[in-house]
Amino acid sequence: MVTPTADWLTFGAGKHTCPGRFFAVNEIKALLAHVIMTYDIKLKDSEEFPKEMEFAAFVSPNQSAKVLFRKRRAV
Repeated sequence: MVTPTADWLTFGAGKHTCPGRFFAVNEIKALLAHVIMTYDIKLKDSEEFPKEMEFAAFVSPNQSAKVLFRKRRAV
């Protein structure tokens, strides 16, 4: 995610590559780990896995998908 390539230009490329990309990616990983460890996550009953929507080079999650979060009990 932090190595600028033609396939992944989120943080720019060349001499204009974002210097904070390493920090940003570490923050995203920490947030994701916290969410996964704190919540049970599932799709609403009887829902199929939502399809992605593509716009040119960008992929966006399906905005109509119903995702349920339930806080886990402390162990």
